[in-house]
Parts: sequence; C-alpha cells; structure tokens
Amino acid sequence: MHSLNRISLMKPRNVIATLLAGVAVVVCSAAGAAHAADLRASLSSREAYVGAPITLQLEVADASSHDEPTIPDVAGLDIQSSGVPSRSTQTTIINGRRSDRTSVVYAWQITPRRAGTFEIPSIQVNVDGQTRSTQPIRIVATKSETGDLLFVDITGQQQDIYVGQPLNLTLNLWIKPYHDAEYDVTLSEENMWQMISDSTNWGAFSERMTQLAENRQRPGGEEVLRKDADGDERAYYHYQIDATIYPKRPGQIDADDLQVVLEYPTRLAKSRDPFGSMFDDDFFGGRSPFGDMGMSPFRRNTLSIADVRPVVAEATVAPINVKPIPTVGRPADYRGTVGQYQILTQALPTSVKAGDPITLHIGIRGDGPMELVQAPPLAALPQLTADFKVANEPLAGIVEGDVKLFTTTIRPRREGITEIPAIPLSYFDPTTEKFVTVSSDPIAIHVDPAERLAMDAIVGNATGNGSSEDQAAAVPAFNLTNYDGDDALMNASATSRWPWIILVALLPPLAVSLAWSLNRRRNLWTSFSGDRQESLRVARQSIDAASSPSGVAAALRDFVAANPGSQDQRVQLDALLDHCDHAAFSGVQDHELPALKSHAARLLEEWSTMPASSDSGRAVAHLGWRRSLAVACLAVAAAAIAFPAVRHFATSTGTKTANVDVRAEATATAEPMLTAQQRETLLAEANRAYQDAVQASAGDAAAANEEFAKAATKYGQLVDDGIRNSQLYVNLANAQLQLGSTGKAIANYDRALALDATNWQARQNLAAAQAALSPSEHGAEAATSLSGLLTRVGDAFQSVLSPVAVMTLAAVAWVSVWMIVLGSFYFPSRHWRLALVPTACLLLAAVAASNLEWFADAEAPQAIVAAPTAVLRQAPGEQFPAVASTELSEGEAIEILKVDGDWLQVHTANGSTGWVAHPDVEIL
Repeated sequence: MHSLNRISLMKPRNVIATLLAGVAVVVCSAAGAAHAADLRASLSSREAYVGAPITLQLEVADASSHDEPTIPDVAGLDIQSSGVPSRSTQTTIINGRRSDRTSVVYAWQITPRRAGTFEIPSIQVNVDGQTRSTQPIRIVATKSETGDLLFVDITGQQQDIYVGQPLNLTLNLWIKPYHDAEYDVTLSEENMWQMISDSTNWGAFSERMTQLAENRQRPGGEEVLRKDADGDERAYYHYQIDATIYPKRPGQIDADDLQVVLEYPTRLAKSRDPFGSMFDDDFFGGRSPFGDMGMSPFRRNTLSIADVRPVVAEATVAPINVKPIPTVGRPADYRGTVGQYQILTQALPTSVKAGDPITLHIGIRGDGPMELVQAPPLAALPQLTADFKVANEPLAGIVEGDVKLFTTTIRPRREGITEIPAIPLSYFDPTTEKFVTVSSDPIAIHVDPAERLAMDAIVGNATGNGSSEDQAAAVPAFNLTNYDGDDALMNASATSRWPWIILVALLPPLAVSLAWSLNRRRNLWTSFSGDRQESLRVARQSIDAASSPSGVAAALRDFVAANPGSQDQRVQLDALLDHCDHAAFSGVQDHELPALKSHAARLLEEWSTMPASSDSGRAVAHLGWRRSLAVACLAVAAAAIAFPAVRHFATSTGTKTANVDVRAEATATAEPMLTAQQRETLLAEANRAYQDAVQASAGDAAAANEEFAKAATKYGQLVDDGIRNSQLYVNLANAQLQLGSTGKAIANYDRALALDATNWQARQNLAAAQAALSPSEHGAEAATSLSGLLTRVGDAFQSVLSPVAVMTLAAVAWVSVWMIVLGSFYFPSRHWRLALVPTACLLLAAVAASNLEWFADAEAPQAIVAAPTAVLRQAPGEQFPAVASTELSEGEAIEILKVDGDWLQVHTANGSTGWVAHPDVEIL
C-alpha cells in the first residue's frame, strides 16, 4: 500500500516524464519512416538491495511474428514473469509520410537473494524467422543492514526428532516501531506489519501465510522489550507464526529458504488529497494512527510515507537434530510412515465369480502427516497375490481428517477362495523407537466358477456325448478364434466379398459362351456331318441286312428321325415307306425286296448330299439338353447372387425413417486420429492380449479377465477410430463375450452380420450367445420354427466344413459344371451326363448352405439391451417408476422411438413402451 502512496506523490512528475517520452518517440518515429524488427532489453535499475525486486523489460518492436522469450535461471536470483505482455501501436504522419510502430513488451520481476554481482545472460528470441539476441546484463545487489530494526529467529518444540516425524516450529519477528520526530508520530504494530514486502520468502511457513491471507487474517503483534544490537532494551513489535513441518532428510534444521524483506519507513510527508492517503482505509483499516494532530476536522491534510529503505533479515534457527529412520529390523513392506496408525479394510461385493472385480477399500488412521502416508504394497504381499490379481501401481488416496482412504480393485484367480487375507501396515513409532506392524481383519468371500467359454468348446459341442435331444438342439457351439489378418483394419467396402462372388459366378458361363460362339459354325458342322455319316452308314447296313420290306422301312425311319430332310425328300420317303408297308402286308413275293433296297439306297444317297443348313432343326434337337442345362445353371447362378445381394442392400438401406437420426448419431465417428502404423500396432497388441487371456483362462481367471479387458479396449479403440468391418466386430464381440458382457457381444455380432451376412462365425456365436442368455426360449425356437431348423442345418453343415471351405466348394462345383458343359460341346458323349449329375448336386448343396442364413435371418434389430440391470421407466429419468410387469433382458432386441438426452424411448418385443438409459443400450 505504501508503494501506491509513493506513486501518488510522484504522479505529476510521472506525467511530465511520460509526455516527454511521448515527444521523444514521435521525434524518433519521424526520423525513420520504416523500421526493421528490433529487440531491446532494459532494467529499472542496475543496483538492487537483497530482497528488493527490480524490473526487467524486453521489447520486441515491428515484428510480424516472434516466439515467446524465456530467461535462463541465475543462481541467487528469483526471476518471476509479471504476467501477460503489453502491446502498443503508434502511428506518426509527418509531411504526409506515415510511419507505424508496433511493440510487445515482456516484463519480469528479479529479486536478489544474496549480495553480489550477477549477470543475466543473453536472451535469444526467434523474430521473423531470424534469431535475435540481447546483450548480457550485469546487476549488483547489496545487503541493506538491518541494524536493530528487524530480528528473525525460528524455534522448535523438540530437540531431536526422526525423519518424517512432525516438528512444530515458531517463527518470531521483532520489528522496531518507526517514530517520526518531525510529526512526533509512531506507527502502530498493524502499520509496521504491512510494511513487510511481497518479495518475502516465507520458506516452511509459506502454507501458513497463504491460509492467513485466504482468510483475510494476519499474525497479531504486541509491543515488548528486547535488547538491540548494543544490548540496550528497546520497544519492539513481536509477531509469532506457528507451522508444522515433516523433515525429509536427516541433519540439522536450517532456514536457508526463509528471507524476510521489510520496507522500513524513513520519512513521512503531508498529503492534501484525502483519497490518496494510505491511512484512511486500506492501510490503517479506516482509522488514523496520528489522532487529530496536524489535521483539520475535514481531514484535508493527512500524512503518508514518503520514503522507505529495504531491510532484509535471515532467520537464525535453534539447534534441532533430525535422525534417520533405523534400518535394523525394518519390515519389507515399510513405506516411510512415522507415528502411530491403524488399518481397516472393506470389500464389495463379497460373492463373485472367479475373475470378477472386487472393490477393496483401505482406510488408514493415524497421528502423522496423513498426506504423506502411502498405501500398503499390495502387489508385494504374497498372501494376497497368491489368490488375487492385484494392480501393480501406487494407489492415490483421499485425506479426510486423520484418515486416508485408498480404493483399488482385486480379482480372485480361481473358484473356491474363501477370504481376503489380512492386509499389513508397517510404521515406525518414534516414541518407542521401534517398527510396528498392524493388520486389518480378514474378509470372508465366496467365489463361484467363472463363466468362461472354455477353449475346448470352441470347435463346438455337436460331437459331444450328451444324449439329450433338447440339449443338442438348444445349445449351439461357440467359435471364439479371433481373426488376426491385416485386412481387419480395412473398412467393409474394401473387404466386401461381393465383387469376388459376382466374378466367380459370371466368368465361367461367359467364358463357355464365348468359346462356343467363336467355334459354333465349325463345331456344329463337324458334329452334324460326323453324326450324319455315322447314321447313314448304320442305315445302309440295316437296309442290306433287312430280310423283308418291314426291315427296310424300319431302317429308313431310324435314319429320318435323326436326320430330317427337305419337304420333297420327305414326300419321296413317305412314298417309299408306303410301298414297303404295302409289300409287307399284301403278301408280295420276296423278289420285290431287292428293288425296295435299291430304291432306299438311292434315297439315302440323295440325303447324304443335302446342304448343312437344312439340318438346323436336327441341330437344335441335338443341342437341346446342353442348352437346357446351361439355362438351368444360369438360373441357379442368378438366384445365388441376386437373392443375397437384394437382401443385403435392402437390409442396409431399409431402416425406418423415424430412426435415421438416432442411428446416424450413434454411428457417427470423428475423423481418424490414428496413423496406419498406430492402427497396426493397436491390432497386434489386442490380438496378443486376447491370446494371452486364452492361455491364462485355464488357471488364472483374474489374469484372463484383465487381458480380455485389455483386448476389448484396444479393439474398441480401432472401432472408435472409424474402422468398420465384420472381422473386427467379431474380435471385439468375442472379447466381450469372454468378459461376460453378453449383451454388448450380441450387439457387435449383429453389426458384423450387417456388414457381411456370410460371416458364419458371427452368426454361430450370435445364436450361441442368445441361447446362453435364454436357453429355454432358444430351444423352443430351434425345435418349432423354420428359422431354428435352418439354423441347425447350417450349423451342422458348418461343423463339417468351415465357411471358407463351403464358399470354395461352391466355386469349384460351379466352375466344374461349366467345364462339363463346355466339354460336351466339343466331345459329345453320354459320359458327360453321368459326371454332371453329382457335380450339379454338389453345387446345389454348397449354394444352399451358403445362403441358409438368408432364410433363417429375422428382421435386423435396431438396438440391443447391453446391461443386465437395465430398467424400463415410465419417463426419462431415474426418479420415475419402472414400467409395471416389464423386465428388460440382457441381449433383448428393442425398437427405438425417440431420444431425449441420455434417455431413449423404446418399444420392446412384448409390446411395452418406456424409457431406458442410453448407456444400457447398444444402438445398431
């Protein structure tokens, strides 16, 4: 406050100096129209007193950009920034020429802590892309002798203590009152306390002084007699400040970091400004220490401190010896606690499954520095870690009075554990100078077997020894093998199988059609000509061997059936056949038989010279079965591709318009934050954690749970980064399923199927997870519904062949069918038909197995209940009652109607409508 008075007394001179500085700036600005970037450093004074701050200013002028400057530490100097830099802009116009100057000024308060010469090193700043430097600055600090004006000492209640033991200290200040002889005025103890400078370093008493300042309090002073430097008793104001410290190292207590700076008055002066008097309000709390002397009734003449000089005192400390904690007999779990303590523990819940978390609360009560008390090293206690998985990291505690509370999570490693053992706490008792170990009471618990999906059930239980038909129908198998390929980092559009399915389906028929078209004429001519010559030869032999006109007619009819001729030839043939029939039934003599054979031979010769184009009808008949087969195969291919494709795209785009905004909000993701390398690393770590969990699940459920949780977290981070593909969702769902989060796993299996409905692992695990939550409903559905029947057929087929094998088998069978068709064109034979039948059956079976899911699949759900404790309420809020007679089951599919903050209005399968908390639901 006294500094404000000094400023007010010098205000006129400061105004004149400011005006003169402004004129100088204007003159300098006019001298140069343009300025380059400049860097200047200046001190308010190059001479300083110990404990009295001086100001260092750094000006950056006419710079378009620059870095924030920093000052290196200097031993013996306290350097503190004065806050936000000041900015200014000046514009000067002289003779029509304009010049602008902008500057940024940074300021620091520099306080010497000891006498001597100091050098502030060069300050380097990057200005407009170039490094600028200031010149080093030297300052001299001298110690203002206190004389008999100020005395400081520190006393303690104990002479010998141990490290960490509380030590009560008292800071004593004696300040000699200032007496002004001219006005015969003596400042009060309150006035003299307020002369202590803000640059005082209170050391171990800083916390106590901060508390007093926050409560708008100060130490009270009293006038006492004390001997001065000459040994004469004088009046002093005595102030006492108490504090408790906890020595951290052995040796003597010192006060090197404590330094009291007093700005001792040297002169008072009158001031005619009643508002500028420091004694009216702030400084003296609204009363004057001078009475009415020298002042009118209207208080128009007051006194203020005109001059001061800094007085710096360093404290003297009474001898106090700090002893180290003994090492002999120190327990292994000792963590530096000194005093007397008790330990209590509490666990919730006390009935869990192996691997499930138990929250362990640890409370420590004592008389020592509770903020320094550390939790027992749980991870180093063999009696605890033998049965429980414990986090190997320091615990943070909360201090409440004389108690410090710690909270951690432990997981039982296996079933059958009956208690949490006693937790020991070791401390050093300074009164007995011995180590003491106390323990909490054991806590009784009950641990059931973990609901772990054992890896021997991964292949499935279809081949089990169970004889129950219901069990075989109602308990599907799990396949919990995670996918570890790099394409799990690719989005579904890049990993879609549809291009390959379409390519494999269309390429063989297109290739066969092209080959047949290019060789059609030559192949048809060769095929038809060879068949006609063969049938002509057979007809001639049959005619020559005929023993009656009826034999000749039969040979002609067989030839004509395979080789239709022209209309004229048909007329001649009919006439000849009538002649043969007449000869056969009229009883003519056999001498006409040679004439009939001769006539038939001539007719066959004419037939052999018939153009190939006239055999088109026969060609069509000859190729009929091949063409029919080709058309049938094309129909099967179209159905195999079109039906799943239409269903896939209809499912992906056929969401209800009323819920588009809800799903868009739920699935919206920010821009990817991870690099490609980070994604690969995260996937590898997730896969490794999952494999480690699988290996640990047999003997250590707690370690398995921890690794499964780690894997689920890392898979989830990849999903949150915008990766969407069926394999990644299955990996995430498998980890969640192993953790017991069945509802979340079901949701992610559904997401996987929405991206790739041919993912049989997702479909298989989805059915198994739903059966695990409600086995009776699943068994009834499997026994009665077409969907359940088809799912069982598909599961049985998949238990023999993997999905990849089924797809490969379908592709091989498809290509084989078309190879048979193509071979029958080039090499006509009945053997092709024999090979075609089993190949076509195999094709149909593979296609049916690949598409059973389309028939078994119900309407895709909109959301899944993810929490086992979700409650359907009548209105959005925990305070509203639950909907009567309606319970939400984990994994249940629901329809979303409306969103209100963190609450969703939903419609359940049984027709109920209500509100459920958003975190309890997974929106698909």
